[in-house]
Amino acid sequence: MPEVGPFHLTMTALEAVEAARAFKNAVIVPIHFEDWAHFSEGRAEVKKAFANAEMERRLLWPERGRPTSINPQSEVEMPDLSSALGQSLAQILKRPEITIEHLVPILRELAPDVFAEDQQLVSNDGFFRNELKSVETEIKYEGYLQQQQRAIERMKKAEQRTIPEWFDYKSVSGLSREMQETLIRIRPRTLGHASRIPGVTPAAVSLVNVYIEIQAKRRQKALAV
Repeated sequence: MPEVGPFHLTMTALEAVEAARAFKNAVIVPIHFEDWAHFSEGRAEVKKAFANAEMERRLLWPERGRPTSINPQSEVEMPDLSSALGQSLAQILKRPEITIEHLVPILRELAPDVFAEDQQLVSNDGFFRNELKSVETEIKYEGYLQQQQRAIERMKKAEQRTIPEWFDYKSVSGLSREMQETLIRIRPRTLGHASRIPGVTPAAVSLVNVYIEIQAKRRQKALAV
């Protein structure tokens, strides 16, 4: 029997319920449930199994000879938002259990011209869906993205930092002997220059950046004596 992961392509009603649990929010479309005489379970058994699992609303029964439109966004179960009173949509979207698909019905009411009924939000390559998911990512991970942006800006500033001529690579704890010999031989002018040397890792550049401060303070103390 053909298999997809742990789930059979042909399954009982209870197996279909387990598959539906594994694919959260997916629309379940039973097929061939009335086509094969050797099948022991039909529409009634499938409906009963899904009703017992409180998932009957996720079933979509196709009609023979008629095209069936599958729109998962209308089947997404909305989490309880009773505690979100007074919060903005952006604050709600930051909740881990909320996705942009949950908010589409609300957004459609707020901007009906943008959220047309025929808009293919769920299309795998739909431009509209990609735009919405980009917005979701920016809102959900705003803090992380800002942190990364600050790190990038710090790195850009660090790349311009000059490595003093007196800098002693041999005293940098954590640099391999090979790395020390490479840096001593080339003597990069800046951290950016050092980062572009083949074999010099970002971790090594970070160590050099830290030890510039350490060695500078040691020199100041030595000169003050």
